Amino acid sequence: MTEQIRLRIDSELAQEAQEVCREIGITPTAAVSMFFAQMVKLRGLPFLPSDFPTLDEYGVTLAQATAAEDSALAEIASARKTGRLKAFTGKL
Repeated sequence: MTEQIRLRIDSELAQEAQEVCREIGITPTAAVSMFFAQMVKLRGLPFLPSDFPTLDEYGVTLAQATAAEDSALAEIASARKTGRLKAFTGKL
């Protein structure tokens, strides 16, 4: 037996989620069913709500991540200037 549930979700978010579902080969119904199943199994959300889950995963602050990004971009720019960085053509 199934239950029909009506939810109000931001239309842009719904469209983006549908695209992700297409990309990974499932339906939005299957995705919501999996989410609900995990929520019931865990008796809570199956993830930690966060604006920056990757930062939480690695235990860094946004400032630290931004500094690391700036450093990497500066290193890339320097390598380009000196010719140490070659453009990837797709051939190894």
